[in-house]
Amino acid sequence: MSSGVLAPPDRAAAARFFRVLGDPTRLHILELLDEGELAVCGFVRAERRGKEIVYSLALRGLDRIAQEADSALEPVAERLATCTRIGPDWM
Repeated sequence: MSSGVLAPPDRAAAARFFRVLGDPTRLHILELLDEGELAVCGFVRAERRGKEIVYSLALRGLDRIAQEADSALEPVAERLATCTRIGPDWM
C-alpha cells in the first residue's frame, strides 16, 4: 500500500516541474501555446539537431540591448517589481 509521499528523486522532479510553472513568463507562453501554434517573431532561430531543437538569437545585438535595459532600469527595479499599475495583464 502506498503512503502517497513522494520518494526523494520524485520530489526533486516535482519541484523542478512546479518551478517551471511558477514563472510568470513561462505560464504566459503556455497560455499562448494553448490557443495554438506560434512563431517566434524573428527574434529566435530554431535548429533541429537530431531529436533536440536548439534555439539561438536571430538578431545581432539583442544581448547588448538586454544589458543596457538592465542598467537603465536598475534605479527603479524595486518599484517596478512591486508596481500594481503595470504588470503582466497590461499587454
